[in-house]
Amino acid sequence: MSGDRIGTVGVLGSGVMGGGIAQVAAAHGHKVLLMDISEDLLRAARERIMWSLEKFVEKGRLSIADAKSAVDRIKTTIDLKEAVQDADFVIEVVPEDMDLKIRVFGEVDRHAPPHAIVASNTSGLSITMLSEATERADKVVGMHWFNPPQIMRGVEVIRGKHTSDDTVQTTIDLCKGYGKDPFLCRKDVWMFLANRVYRGMSFEPPLMLLREEASVLEIDSAFRYKLGFPMGAFELVDLTGAVDIMVDVSRTVDKVLEKYPEWEPRPILLKVLKYLVSNFWEERRGKGLVGIKSGKGFYEYPGPGEYKRPHIPEEAGAGIDEASIVAPMVNTGTWVLSDGVGAREEIDKAMRLSFGWPRGIFELADEVGIDRIVQALGDKKGRAPAEYRDFYEPDPLLVRMAREGHTGRKSGKGFYDYEGAFDRSQ
Repeated sequence: MSGDRIGTVGVLGSGVMGGGIAQVAAAHGHKVLLMDISEDLLRAARERIMWSLEKFVEKGRLSIADAKSAVDRIKTTIDLKEAVQDADFVIEVVPEDMDLKIRVFGEVDRHAPPHAIVASNTSGLSITMLSEATERADKVVGMHWFNPPQIMRGVEVIRGKHTSDDTVQTTIDLCKGYGKDPFLCRKDVWMFLANRVYRGMSFEPPLMLLREEASVLEIDSAFRYKLGFPMGAFELVDLTGAVDIMVDVSRTVDKVLEKYPEWEPRPILLKVLKYLVSNFWEERRGKGLVGIKSGKGFYEYPGPGEYKRPHIPEEAGAGIDEASIVAPMVNTGTWVLSDGVGAREEIDKAMRLSFGWPRGIFELADEVGIDRIVQALGDKKGRAPAEYRDFYEPDPLLVRMAREGHTGRKSGKGFYDYEGAFDRSQ
């Protein structure tokens, strides 16, 4: 089935993500069946969609007539069978609970037409395991959107063990038809491509705090001003509610690994996750320091659910060596490349589109210098406790590049080729 043959889309889950996805599909001409467990949730979703479309009209991105047509194409229901029985493409957007998702996939499989593709918006749970809850494993795919779906250009398409080439291509074509820029995760591994690379950014800052190497302000200032990221690492944790996410994810991964041990080709990543949950995240969660939704996290906010951007002085991060915070991110990115999870250009595109990074992880590595990154990893490995020391073991590709003088822009060759040497201080 090709993307242009899709007429009806079922969206299961009407929260911020599900409603946003429904809006995108309807705005691009598809009939949408938006399903949730209560009429109240669906009414709230419709109100959010109408508000969002009004903003598109105000900014001149959509005409009033097109906005009205989009709303008219969305039908809501609390009946899953009704939501999927005529669908050509189903997008599941229920909470990140594997048991719940498996039940939903089984029910969708019973009621959706045989030709329908079923996609999960999961940010990291196994597509293979979900596909095996159906009789159409070849038609199950990952379709990970980023928040807010109606704004963010990137969509991660994930191939499960049984996903067919046709299913992958149809999903990519559908994304492009929606005006998105999809990138492909070639293997079903924990956290897929974008979030897997991102583990280097989400793990290292709290590890630095635990080792008393730097403060929250110093680290966030370096991310914002030295590296040009849109937000500091801890600032982003507060915004996204990642404290809760980290704790909850750590409780689900073992279920998948029991059946699919290959789901994690780098066990050290899960080892670090569990170390941080036990030594850092659970304590913060217990104290209610979960970010904006509680009014206090690494920074304080006006009240629960009320956002005000934290003041982070530029000078606070002056003493931070940029290589020291970039190195773990580059290493996890290189693991993703070496393990065949994604291609170099796809990985860099994923980080720019998914997280608003000013450059991809390999572009950043070439600017900082591969030799400096390998040295920083060695320094960190020497200081790290035995429980997670291997997190800093540099990928052999990085070691070989440094040894051969392919250190990045300053040498004219790194992950990419450059016409001449580059001095980052200029």
